Amino acid sequence: MTWYRDRWRIERWHLTLKTGGSHVEDLQLKSLEQLERAITLYSIVSWRLLWMTYQSRIDPGQSPTGAFSPAEISVLERLATTQKPVRPIGQPWTLRDAVRAMAKLSGFLGRKSDGEPGVKTLWRGYRQLPWLCWWDQVSQNPS
Repeated sequence: MTWYRDRWRIERWHLTLKTGGSHVEDLQLKSLEQLERAITLYSIVSWRLLWMTYQSRIDPGQSPTGAFSPAEISVLERLATTQKPVRPIGQPWTLRDAVRAMAKLSGFLGRKSDGEPGVKTLWRGYRQLPWLCWWDQVSQNPS
């Protein structure tokens, strides 16, 4: 009966898949194979973002290395030095810091009264992160 206890998480994942940022129902793909591939990819991204959301709320002080690649962490740390509120120098980088920095890529302001970013906000920020990592890599190795 644990599935019944966790049904709200399954419903939340389904909502994230449908309207959280992917809008998988609006794709209008031409073949079943294309639809299956898109749903598979979006399912993984939906699960990852939902997991990040919950983990950053349950244990905000944990290391971001389980959720982000080293390149993503590097980009987010540099962004955090230019965003407000500015993090104190020398403070260890946490999962909450990384999630909030990624959310700020999509317009999340991070004020005290704003609360934690939601899945839709994270999805929009997550869509920007690979481009920033790519640009960071290109700018460091222009050849």
